[in-house]
Amino acid sequence: MKKNKLNVRSLIDQYQSNCDRISEIADVCEKEKRERNEVENAEFEALTRDNQLLQMKMQAATAEHLRENPNAADDAITLIRENAKNGRKSEIIFVRDMMMVSDVAAGGIIPLNVQDILKPLQEGFILDKVGLPMPTGLAGDYIWPMYEMVEAQISGEGVALTDTKIPFSKMTAAPERIGIAIPVTNQSLNQSQNVLETIVREVMPLSVRLLLNKILFSTEKVNQATNLVGPFANITINAAKAAAQRDPKIPAVVNLSSVPTFEELNAKMKAKVLETGIEGSHLCWVMTKSMQAILEGKPINSNGIFVPMIQNGTLCGLPVYTTNAIRKTTTSGSTTTVTEFIGLGDWRYQPMGLFGTLRFIVDPYSQARKDSVDFVLNCDYGTKTLRPEAFLLGQVAAGS
Repeated sequence: MKKNKLNVRSLIDQYQSNCDRISEIADVCEKEKRERNEVENAEFEALTRDNQLLQMKMQAATAEHLRENPNAADDAITLIRENAKNGRKSEIIFVRDMMMVSDVAAGGIIPLNVQDILKPLQEGFILDKVGLPMPTGLAGDYIWPMYEMVEAQISGEGVALTDTKIPFSKMTAAPERIGIAIPVTNQSLNQSQNVLETIVREVMPLSVRLLLNKILFSTEKVNQATNLVGPFANITINAAKAAAQRDPKIPAVVNLSSVPTFEELNAKMKAKVLETGIEGSHLCWVMTKSMQAILEGKPINSNGIFVPMIQNGTLCGLPVYTTNAIRKTTTSGSTTTVTEFIGLGDWRYQPMGLFGTLRFIVDPYSQARKDSVDFVLNCDYGTKTLRPEAFLLGQVAAGS
């Protein structure tokens, strides 16, 4: 058993070392504003291959450990509790579809299944809503390749086909750090049987998901974000520029009535996105819950049988995702102004992924004077708008 734990620790350390080196190469290229040279490319490919092999070895070691130790999850919880009680740090490391609970001082590791942790991150997220995955374990300058539809040719018998070029684009993600710290009193940690599970499996994944939602759907940059910017913030940033200076592919904000009509949303937004040539297989509306409630009570037509605009969670035949992150609140003195927006986008063109490993540190030192244990999470996420024309943002007029 000890041999297995030490082997897994060694695998993780090598995996993280490879990720760190890949990041170093990416940082140098970004600083010098250039592509990788031949030497860097060869090293990058070798590190990537090595990480793939390490992941397979870690998966095998995890499966073996879980077969031999069916109570591994309970063992991990016990380890964390004992370490917190005795003033030792614990570490929870996520690598792809595995997680390892580690005694930082002793170096031992308990491999577990990660699905209970990362699955809540995906559930309820817009990528989950439209059936798209959230990739994990990415490294370096991860590139999302996109290609568009090409047409076949009609040719007579014996006539050679002409070459068809596929319009191919690649967009590189630049990840940024996301972190959160939650203090828990030792009394709560010792008395509650479920507090550890709640923090690790529910509270922290939910906090990350809330921040990712804010990043994706806010009409402004979130905090000090440089690269973690969603499509709607990009629209408002570009719409603020003069028309002559703005990229014509990036649409302006669409003006909507105080209570948007079916015709407005269908013609001004859905049709406008589709006429750009976007496939639309992952189109989805984004609005606040209050706006959804308003549209659920508004008929499609002014006359005839009452048919609500939103039925069974769909509008104009497309799913509706609700979040308050798309609402803008501005305070000036004692006056607060709320601006409602409705977003539409094909989320195939806004991928988001987790880079490297996701790490929890259970720290009994930092809050020792308050008799508390700090649960600290750090991870790196990247996102990119691959095709700006796949997204539109409608601003709802202020009510009278």
